[in-house]
Amino acid sequence: MAEAQEAVDFLLHQSPRGHGSHCTRWRLQDVGRALGWLDGKSDAGIYKVLKRLGFSRKRALQFSRSPDPDYRLKWRQVLSAYQDAVNHPAQVVLLFADELTYFRRAELRSMWQKRGRKQRRLSQQPGANTKARVVAAVNAITGQLLYLQRRKIGRFELCRFLAQIRAAYPLAERLYLVQDNWPTHKHPLVLASACDLQLRLLFLPTYASWLNPIEKLWRWLRQDILHNHNLSDDFKRLRLLVEQWLDQFAQGSLHLLNYLGLLSKEELQNAC
Repeated sequence: MAEAQEAVDFLLHQSPRGHGSHCTRWRLQDVGRALGWLDGKSDAGIYKVLKRLGFSRKRALQFSRSPDPDYRLKWRQVLSAYQDAVNHPAQVVLLFADELTYFRRAELRSMWQKRGRKQRRLSQQPGANTKARVVAAVNAITGQLLYLQRRKIGRFELCRFLAQIRAAYPLAERLYLVQDNWPTHKHPLVLASACDLQLRLLFLPTYASWLNPIEKLWRWLRQDILHNHNLSDDFKRLRLLVEQWLDQFAQGSLHLLNYLGLLSKEELQNAC
């Protein structure tokens, strides 16, 4: 049985096109033809064998690898800044920043309903699907959240947000801001503003969003406020709810740090 499992596993990690099929995914009959000891069996027979061996159909996971040649260098700089903030909390601040766009019309997701063919309907206001933008930064040590919400976030709004960050930490001797490589982050006006405010900008490796913990904040916000909302006819109210939700972290939050992966459950329990 172990040999059969190994043979099937090895086969499924190859492309069916290398075994005479035109398909990109394995079909039961393709598996049967590729494995001589299953050739000639029915789909039901092949299915039973695969199930007995521990195989089933599962959705593939999307995966990408950062092509940045300076990946290790950039990530070491971020880790060094984090260690600096841990060792010198009174003098050093490390922030992770990012932007979010959301729209008037709700993102539809699964919800609890009565079983059957009928589905609950969410009313959507006709007209333009207006958007709003939020830029936010989370303190990697305290969980304090700063944000700015506008109709759009461009170079002028980013400069204003950088000033907001410096105003929140006027005594910080070293103020690190980690962000992605959105071109506007590197606009000359933004870079000059950061220099004037003595902010040290650290840019993540390209196409490596998983390295920015604040990305999880947007997932939480979507789950609590944006998914399946019924405020497409009152966008002003929706924007207010977003701000109220973000305000809960204005004084810092260890629970937010735990959710973002910056604080372990054990550390959270000890702190509480």
